[in-house]
Formats: sequence, structure tokens, C-alpha cells
Amino acid sequence: MDVMTFRGSFERDVREFTARHPDFREAVDEQDDDAVETILQERFFHRPEMFYSVDKLVTAYGVPAPTPAFVYGALGKRPLPSRDQIIDDTVDSIAAQFNLRYSEQRWLNATAQLIADDPIAFRKFIAGDFTLFGASQFNRLGGLSALAAFSARDQVFEALRQSSLVKQSALQQ
Repeated sequence: MDVMTFRGSFERDVREFTARHPDFREAVDEQDDDAVETILQERFFHRPEMFYSVDKLVTAYGVPAPTPAFVYGALGKRPLPSRDQIIDDTVDSIAAQFNLRYSEQRWLNATAQLIADDPIAFRKFIAGDFTLFGASQFNRLGGLSALAAFSARDQVFEALRQSSLVKQSALQQ
């Protein structure tokens, strides 16, 4: 099946599902991500008609977004975020959590961009393979010596590994 047909079918079916299920409509109106996710998992995904699943949505739309984002986009509640918006939000959140300096935030951003774009870099990052940081974008940030000076790097990279960006990106791998 082609991607555009899948997207169109998902958007049509989620609108119809919303119309038939008042509890789902209420969860969407309140933008209760947990309830939206739970209801989709229990009553919408993995049905034989189209067999929708999170990994198929991520692949079809090309965006490592959380499940509710696809629903809100299909129902016109809010636009589906771009891959870059998701990366920026992830980096900003982790930077705030660890109170990162500008140079450290640049390292985190370069890492997030690379692992979102490159499946080989993604696998290296998940495996903790530091050869990943020999790439040219890291040399502009000071190379491995700057990485060694990044005191909270292990905690920051673990937070990135646990982020929804990485979890959703794994579905595309």
C-alpha cells in the first residue's frame, strides 16, 4: 500500500471512530494524551481492516511523533509537528532538565539531529559506541576533547536514549 493511501485511510477512519465513540471524542477534546493512547491501543489499532499501528504511522508520515499527535493532526486539533520541531522540543526539554550550557546543548542537538537522520548513527548511539562522535559536525564543536569536558554527558545521553524522539525513531529503523 502506498503511504498517501495509508494516511488518507487513517485520517478518515480516526474521524469515523471519533464520531462513534464519545469517550474518545472527549479525550481528544481535552487533549488527554494518555486516554487517547489507551483507547487507540485497546479499540482502534491492530484491527484487520487496515491494521493501523504506531510504527506504521511513524513510517507513513515520516515523523517520529507520539501517537496522540497523529490523532490531533487528523482531527484538525493541532498540526502534526515536524521532525525538526520534535528534535528541538526534545533538546530543549533535556537541556532544561540538566541546566546545560550553550556548548553542551549544541552537542546534544548535533547528536539528536544525527541519530534522527542516520540509521547507522542511531544504532551506534543506542549501543553506546562513541565512534559516532568522530563525525564532522562534532569536530566543529571541539571534537572528542570537548565531549570529554561535557560533565553530565552520560546522564544527558541516557535521557536522550529514553526520550520519545528515540523511542519513536526506533520504529523507523
